[in-house]
Parts: sequence; C-alpha cells; structure tokens
Amino acid sequence: MKNVAATAIAALFAMNMTAAWAWSDVSGTIKSINANAHEITLDNGKTYTVDQSVKLTDFKAGDKVMVSAEEQNGKNMVNKVTKAG
Repeated sequence: MKNVAATAIAALFAMNMTAAWAWSDVSGTIKSINANAHEITLDNGKTYTVDQSVKLTDFKAGDKVMVSAEEQNGKNMVNKVTKAG
C-alpha cells in the first residue's frame, strides 16, 4: 500500500511541475481587443483568451505587451498581461 501511495504522490508532483512549466511569455503589439469575448489579438496573428481577472480596459490597440500564455483545449489562454517598455 505504501508503494501505491508513493507512486500516486510522485505522479501528482510530476503533473504539477509540468503545468508550472507550460506557461510561456509572449511579447507583441495588440492588433485588436474583443472585450465581450475577453480576447486580444497580437501582431503575431494569434488570438488569446484573457483571464477574467485582467482588466482589458487598461489596454488598447497599438500597446506593446507581454502575455503569459498557455495552450489549453486548443485555445491560447492568458493569465497575465503587462505593458512592455
């Protein structure tokens, strides 16, 4: 029974570490913002679904930004957006 518990704990730890490394920073210029869908499109042509905690009213088309993104269920999800210098 100890081996099963140890294996389960190790698997959960490995999954958690993988999730932590999956987010990556992407920089670009905002081409458009869809506030209703809570999405932004960058100059790289990709559309990102932004977490509801991010205030899109703080950004406008033309702003240079850095987004923390991860692909989830075929969508580019963003949990953080910051203006870049």
